[in-house]
Amino acid sequence: MTVYRISLLMKTWGKIRAKEFFSSESVSDAVTPIIGSLLMLIVLVVLASVIAISFSNIANEGKSTQPLMARISLESCEGGLSSTNFSEINDEETANFQKNRIVLLHKGGDSLPLDTISIKISGDGNAYQGIVTGGGHLLYGDTQVIYENLGSKEKNNTYANQNDALLKDGFWSVGERLTLHGRDRWKSDISTVKVSVNGDSDTSNNYGFKAGSEITLKVIDIKSSNVIAEQKVIVKHAVS
Repeated sequence: MTVYRISLLMKTWGKIRAKEFFSSESVSDAVTPIIGSLLMLIVLVVLASVIAISFSNIANEGKSTQPLMARISLESCEGGLSSTNFSEINDEETANFQKNRIVLLHKGGDSLPLDTISIKISGDGNAYQGIVTGGGHLLYGDTQVIYENLGSKEKNNTYANQNDALLKDGFWSVGERLTLHGRDRWKSDISTVKVSVNGDSDTSNNYGFKAGSEITLKVIDIKSSNVIAEQKVIVKHAVS
């Protein structure tokens, strides 16, 4: 009897195990396609995200590399060659460096970031070389002036005062005027205004341009080296 009961229990247990096995296999068969679908969905979502990010980066890179474009008008240009003989200043040709003044107006296009925009001015002019009280002298000839950027750092306080509105947000925007002076440099050895005469860059980085002569002025995007604006103008003699 005992053997019979044990045999019956073994048969019953075998049926239960078999049922569990087949049940488990059925569940597994049902779950496998669902898991596969979820994995496919996750892969598709990840691929879509990667593609979207790639296109966004490409679009942003394209936008950032587009050259800046703006219409810059040279409103006025006054000046004259500086002289060490103060009795000559304010005659028909001479004017001190401070009287050399150029006014530019932004008339349309992109707002120009001051830290990546430079200005180059060239023409017949002069600059001082040496120490004013220590036997310095003036250099005359082909004068090149470079504003390495349009920010106020390492420039004379006059520059900051004259361009206060423009300097507030770091951009030269439509309707704003930029004023340049022959004494915008801060110190001759640490200035963002660089002046050379006939290729000699050992100057005090101040400048004057001959009244009645023609100068060329370029506004340049430093990052792309693109010339945003270029104008030629005749220097009018500065009125005292």
